[in-house]
Amino acid sequence: MVVAVTNKPSHDVDQTPRTSCEIIPSYAVYTPRAPSSPTSSPEKHTKSTAPSIIGISQSPTLVDIADRAPDGGLRAWLVVLGSFLIHSFCFAPTEYIFGVFEHNYLEIFPASTPGSIALIGTLGSSSTYFAGFISGASADRFGYRTTALIGTGVMALALLLASFANHVWQLYLTQGVLFGIGASLVYYPAIGAPSHWFDAKRGLALGLAVSGTGLGGLALAPATQALVDSIGVKWALRVLAIVSVVICGTASFLIVERESGKKVPEPRCEITDLELNHMSEKLSQKTKPTGIVGFFADLKVFKNPQFLSLTFAELAASVGFLIPMYYFQTYSLFIGLTAQDGALIAGLSSGASCLGRIALGFAADRLPKTAVVSFCAWMTAGSILVIWTLSKSFGVYLAFALIYGFFAGGYVSLVPLVLSETFGAHQLSTVIGFMYAASGIGMLAGAPVAGMILGATEPNLSYLPVIMTAGGTLLLGAICITVWVYFRRLDKQTKRDEVAAASAAASAASNVAKH
Repeated sequence: MVVAVTNKPSHDVDQTPRTSCEIIPSYAVYTPRAPSSPTSSPEKHTKSTAPSIIGISQSPTLVDIADRAPDGGLRAWLVVLGSFLIHSFCFAPTEYIFGVFEHNYLEIFPASTPGSIALIGTLGSSSTYFAGFISGASADRFGYRTTALIGTGVMALALLLASFANHVWQLYLTQGVLFGIGASLVYYPAIGAPSHWFDAKRGLALGLAVSGTGLGGLALAPATQALVDSIGVKWALRVLAIVSVVICGTASFLIVERESGKKVPEPRCEITDLELNHMSEKLSQKTKPTGIVGFFADLKVFKNPQFLSLTFAELAASVGFLIPMYYFQTYSLFIGLTAQDGALIAGLSSGASCLGRIALGFAADRLPKTAVVSFCAWMTAGSILVIWTLSKSFGVYLAFALIYGFFAGGYVSLVPLVLSETFGAHQLSTVIGFMYAASGIGMLAGAPVAGMILGATEPNLSYLPVIMTAGGTLLLGAICITVWVYFRRLDKQTKRDEVAAASAAASAASNVAKH
C-alpha cells in the first residue's frame, strides 16, 4: 500500500476525525501522467525512480481505495449490532454475573473457599484471552461467521455440562475453561468486525459494540438471580445455555468481513493521526517473513517501548479489574445489604459500563485518544481506592459501582482502538495476541489471590486488603498508561518527520518526471 499525495501546502496534524491523504493499494506505484505529444499516447505513464511507496494520483477526482471503510450504511450497522449482541453474553457467566453464581456455589460446596470458587470465573476469563491465538487463526481461515457459530455451540455445551457438575473441579473445566474457549471463538470476530466497516467513526462503532457487555450485565444479573431463586442454580445454567444459542447464534449471522475495492472521491491533503500512522507504517514495512523466522521476527515488538508500557498496563490492570465484579454480592452481604441488593448493584454497574463504552468511545473520536484513555485509567483506580474504601451503605456502594463501571467500561472499549492506531494493521494481530495473553495471566491470578487475601483475614473478616490489592494494581496500570502516552508522543513526532521526507521525495520525483 502507498500514499496518495497532492501538491498542496502542508498542514499541521489535524486531530479531527476526517479521512484524507488516503492509503492506496501496494500495487499502485508512482505513476504520474506523462506529457502528451504527437508521438506519445495521452495514457502513457513513466515510472519514476522515487521510492515505490509513494504514489501520485492520476486523477484529480478519484483514487483507487482497496480498504477504505464506508463509515455507515445498513450493513455496517448490522455488523455493530451483531457484535453488540455477542458482547452482551460472552463475558456474562464468567465476569459480569459471576457474583450471583459465586454466592450460591459457596452454599452448594461449603468446603470451598472464596478463592477456589473465584477461580471458576477467572479460568473462564483467562481462557478467553489465552485462546485468542486459536480464535484469530480460525477467524482468518474459516471466516468470522463460521468461527462465531462454533463458539456459540461450545459456550452452550459448557453451560449445559456445568449444570450437571457435582464437584468444583468439574466447574473449572466446564464453566471455566470450556466456556472461555467458546467465548474466545465468538469474541475475537465480534471485536474485529466493526473495524472493517468504520474508520472515522471507529471509536463510536467499537464503543457501541462493546457496550453490549454492560447492557447484558444490566439485564442478566437480576434475571439470573431471579432464575436461581425460582428454579435453582442447575436449571438457571441450562436456561442460560439456551439464551446463548438464541443471542450469539443470531448475532453470528450478522458479523462478516467487508469486501474491499471501490473508487471514492479523492480527499483533501490534511493528515490525521490515524493516517499518519498508516503512512509511517508503509515507509518502514518490509515483506513479513513466515514460519519460524516470522515468529522470531514478531518477537521484535518486545523492543518497542510503547508495546512494553501498554502490555505492563494490561497485565497490572487485569489483576484488579475483575475483583470488584466478583465481590459485588458478597460485599453487599458484608455491609448488611441483601443478595437482591447486590444483584441490583451489579446490574446497574453493568449499565454504567454500557454508557461509558458508548460515551467515551464517542469522545475518543473527537478528543485526543491518549487523554481519554489516561483519564479512564486514573478514574478507574481512584474509584476503588477512595469510594469503595468508604462504601458502608447502599448509596455509597452504588455510587462506587456506577463510577467504576462507567470508566472501567470506557477503558476496555478504547484498548482495541489504541492498539490499531499505535501499531498499525501489519502487526496488529501479533500485538493483540501477546497483549491479551498478558491480560489472561493477570485475570487468572487476580480474583483467586483476592480470595486468599480475604480468607486470611478470618475470623475478623475485612475487605480492606482486597480493596487495596485491586486499587493498587489498577493504579500501577494507570502509571504505565501515562508512560505509554509519553512514548506515543515521541513516536508521532518521528512519524511526522518520515511522512514529510517522503512527501518531499515524491514532489521532487514529480518535478523530474515533468521535465
